[in-house]
Amino acid sequence: MMPEKFNIRNSLLSHWTTDLIGTSSSFSFNLIVHITAGLLFSFKVLTTPYLLLLFGVISPILFTLCLYSIIRNGTGQLFNEPLPSTFISRSGNRVLMTFDICLIIGFALLIYFGPLNYFLFRFLQTVFFPCMMLVLLRLVFLSSMIERYDNEDERMI
Repeated sequence: MMPEKFNIRNSLLSHWTTDLIGTSSSFSFNLIVHITAGLLFSFKVLTTPYLLLLFGVISPILFTLCLYSIIRNGTGQLFNEPLPSTFISRSGNRVLMTFDICLIIGFALLIYFGPLNYFLFRFLQTVFFPCMMLVLLRLVFLSSMIERYDNEDERMI
């Protein structure tokens, strides 16, 4: 668990973010679990719709909520580069987050009901996109921690 001074905000999403990717071991564990379960579903080794629900819908939505929360509550920069104002403004952030969540649910429904039930789409939904979101979440988290640490060092001087 990260020290209290590294929490972005004292909110449920910040605690989830810290628990999901706050340490290297938790990040690696989550990444390996998603890759394993996603590949099992993608190659139809386990064809239960619960894998699609958990690793193709619930987890990516949770990662999306955490990612947009950390971006909105951050400094507006990612590795000292400014983010577009759409990500930082409250309304723009919510519109983009809602769009992403609708895409996640829409593709999962199309996979579940059959029109997109091919390896490529199952792989994208349960392996590629969730893992990409985890890596992006980790990068944004580390960037915000580095910026906060640098700001604390500047105040000490």
